[in-house]
Amino acid sequence: MLGRCAGTPHSTAPSHVLMRRLAESERWNQQLGSILRHDDVVSPPEDYHRLLRGAGLEADIWETTYQHLLTGADPVLEWVRGTGLRPILAALPAADAAEFERTYAAMLSAA
Repeated sequence: MLGRCAGTPHSTAPSHVLMRRLAESERWNQQLGSILRHDDVVSPPEDYHRLLRGAGLEADIWETTYQHLLTGADPVLEWVRGTGLRPILAALPAADAAEFERTYAAMLSAA
């Protein structure tokens, strides 16, 4: 049997830690506290290996980190607009989404 499992623990990346910190802040927690996934959403590779081997399957598991050169005025913000920031912006009215994004952009710049 051959299978493929892909998971990326982006939730531990500094950009996502800041995003979660802001979403769980007093200002945003009521609206966003349960929106974002946490660092336990994807297990480490050895957990998947143990599960597959325990089920009698052969497992060849590896983890890859891709490096991207981001350019532009706010490159990390631009990147997460298409990934982790999407559920937040979708959950907020336009004015609140703009406020969240401004605050988050300032946090990213300071990091």
